[in-house]
Amino acid sequence: YKDQIDISTEELYKKLEAGCIPTTSQPNTGYLHELMANWKAKNYEAIIIITCSSDLSGTWSGFNLVKNQLEMNNMYIYDSRQVGAPVMDMALAAKQMADNDHDVNEIFEMLEMKTKNSFSFLAPFDFKQLARSGRLSPVAAKMASILKVKALLYLKEDGSCVDKYAMSRTESKIVKTVIDKFKNAGVNAKDYTLYISHADNEESALKAKRLLQDIFDNIEVIVLGGLAQRTERVGNDRNPLFCHEKPQQTQGGRAGVDKNGITVRDLLGGQTADERLVDLVKTRTDGR
Repeated sequence: YKDQIDISTEELYKKLEAGCIPTTSQPNTGYLHELMANWKAKNYEAIIIITCSSDLSGTWSGFNLVKNQLEMNNMYIYDSRQVGAPVMDMALAAKQMADNDHDVNEIFEMLEMKTKNSFSFLAPFDFKQLARSGRLSPVAAKMASILKVKALLYLKEDGSCVDKYAMSRTESKIVKTVIDKFKNAGVNAKDYTLYISHADNEESALKAKRLLQDIFDNIEVIVLGGLAQRTERVGNDRNPLFCHEKPQQTQGGRAGVDKNGITVRDLLGGQTADERLVDLVKTRTDGR
């Protein structure tokens, strides 16, 4: 399936409820070759591709392979070392900077700043999907369920893997751990934006949003229910993903998200679904 093209978020949820085990795959090389050959023919001044962490996906390698085959010297591929919402945020900021006539070097400096100032947590509702996918043994999942243990996972800061951050018997202590981390990192309403990506658990996501805004002086919190989890590779057990990052200050609005979480394409210049993979760096004259 091509996500949001051949299968919707709702259809994925139904398959999960039926016991299906989802797997992910990097873009097919033939598909990338066709897509990128089309971009080459359009003779763009520059093309920036922002991928999720190269340690968690082969997408970065796939793009580089085809770039070399097609000799696309105007293509610049950035390994975000992140997953989910931070990658989306980087693409939006890159597009805004390109529209404001920033060059590739300036955009890459911004991307690196965002990478260095991002931190992501994953809070599984339960361990069923992790056990199904083989990322957690069935015995460990069963024991955690019996003991009613809650886990807080995190993406290592080098983007190499998702690992255990903390364990607790209560959800409130898990949330407190996240908040303490953000406080220690100096998160504040002026310089940071928080993203909460959930998978069919909007109630918990909105609850977390209110709590975070109360603690961090009405900080901007963006709840994503469909887009961000498309690049999340640890399963879909109704997992809220807490992310924070220092945003690039640019003009223009942030991502608009409808009830299905899919309106970001309008802010990326009206690309087709396939073209949402990248952000084409070019000057726009229509003021969007």
